[in-house]
Amino acid sequence: MTQGQSQVNLLTIRQFAEVCRTTPRTLRFYEKKGLFKPAVIDTFNGYRFYNPRQAREFLKIKLLQNFHVPLKQIKTNSTETRLLDRLKNLKEEIAEKEKEYKFLEKMKSFLFQDDKIENVFQTKYFGPYDLFTMKVEHGEYSRITEYIKALWKKAERLKLKCGNYEIVFYLNSAYNPKNTPLEIGLICKSIPHLTSGSTKTKENFYFKKYPKAKVLTFEYNGPYEYLILVYQKLFSYLEEEKIALKGPGFDIYKYGPLNTKSKYDYQTTISFPI
Repeated sequence: MTQGQSQVNLLTIRQFAEVCRTTPRTLRFYEKKGLFKPAVIDTFNGYRFYNPRQAREFLKIKLLQNFHVPLKQIKTNSTETRLLDRLKNLKEEIAEKEKEYKFLEKMKSFLFQDDKIENVFQTKYFGPYDLFTMKVEHGEYSRITEYIKALWKKAERLKLKCGNYEIVFYLNSAYNPKNTPLEIGLICKSIPHLTSGSTKTKENFYFKKYPKAKVLTFEYNGPYEYLILVYQKLFSYLEEEKIALKGPGFDIYKYGPLNTKSKYDYQTTISFPI
């Protein structure tokens, strides 16, 4: 009689797999990863035997894996810690899905319903401001965050004190996502030796004053990649109402693309000088 057979209450690997509604292959995989071991391995024939009470521990591991906890985390942390971490992650995922739902609701209403678009506009005044800016001759919409990072990096090197706003001026109103002139700006609290117009630094960075301007604004909350849909709708309204613009349109990023965890938290003020 072998060692395993002498243990009255032990189950073979196939029996234990049936109890846990899994497969012998999965049990061997968990054993290989150091997550779950048999109660007894027969030294003579290598057969594996399990105590029925081990089913509880196996199912804890299976529970975590089914809810997308990586095996490395299962191996290194306690079951309670792993469950708490997963609950936290799920809560964050649910919150993100709720934000996504609200965003899609607003976009559906804005793009496809017949509400009068003039109700979404507000008339405000922008400026006057001292700006530290960067010119991008052949800009790409998808790289705007990259340009903003470069501008902030330059401002930090110059030890400039700037407000928590980033501004993107679209110097050409035509839609051209791969090759369009852009001007990225930061609002500075003070710029030495700047009296009027622009003062250039090296490369494409320079200081300038932006005068007080009357603007039509639209508050957009959501991912930057869908801004073009909003712009198309707004431009259609401006053309229909024959509203002439007195300068390039621009976006004001209230909290910046660098300071939010969720893309649905991005807040952009779309502005049209009139």
